[in-house]
Amino acid sequence: MEMILNGAVCIIAVSVMILAFSIDTKASKAEIEKLKNEIKFFEDSKKEVYQLKDKVYKLENEIHQLYKYKVVYKDKFFLMPGRIDEKYFFDERSAKKFMENSHIYEEVLIELN
Repeated sequence: MEMILNGAVCIIAVSVMILAFSIDTKASKAEIEKLKNEIKFFEDSKKEVYQLKDKVYKLENEIHQLYKYKVVYKDKFFLMPGRIDEKYFFDERSAKKFMENSHIYEEVLIELN
């Protein structure tokens, strides 16, 4: 979702630049107003993106507080050890089922408060 919003902001910025380069040296008042409105819209969109990122961050934190179990594990692919990673679960049954996966090893189940 964040990538879509960033992409939309980039498209707006590019369209503003194209509009700015397409205006002749003697731009009409209407073209100047249109450009000002595009710039204002771009600035407002940037603020909305930051507000949306903040809301998503708060929601992620609220969801993490609901988790009851965490599995810390190493994954492996083609006989090479992978990175240490973690995954959260709402119930113990789901966590243990995940731990049975053949792609992970050295897993640890942690009960959260």
